Amino acid sequence: MQFHGIHGLNIAVHDLEQWTRRFEEVFEMASKPVDESGFAFPGLRGASFDINGFHLNLIASDAESTSVSRFLERRGEGVFLVSVGVQDVDVATRELRDVGLAPVLEEPVRGEGHAGVTFTHPRDMAGVQLEFIEVPR
Repeated sequence: MQFHGIHGLNIAVHDLEQWTRRFEEVFEMASKPVDESGFAFPGLRGASFDINGFHLNLIASDAESTSVSRFLERRGEGVFLVSVGVQDVDVATRELRDVGLAPVLEEPVRGEGHAGVTFTHPRDMAGVQLEFIEVPR
């Protein structure tokens, strides 16, 4: 699999506004709001910090049915997933299957700001959910 590198890190939070203010204060930079259309699944919203091409995202859930909501309930706030940039998400999805992983999604999701995204289940990667994202270069 050809990686671009680590694209970013997503942190699950209960209070998006509180943590957005805190991160903006610490990094001395404004975040970019991310609404539901910026996520592969509905019910999520966030704030994104582009730190020299590394994307640090804070994510909150407005719905109890999301994986972020379940994560917050079980583990509390913290690192939710690591995002890895790939050249071709369709190829990456096939290659994940070739190494014995079952991607969470049958087919990659296409959306705003990326050409496609797929995920591994945390149990397959030492408790860490990986996101494989194809972004325009």
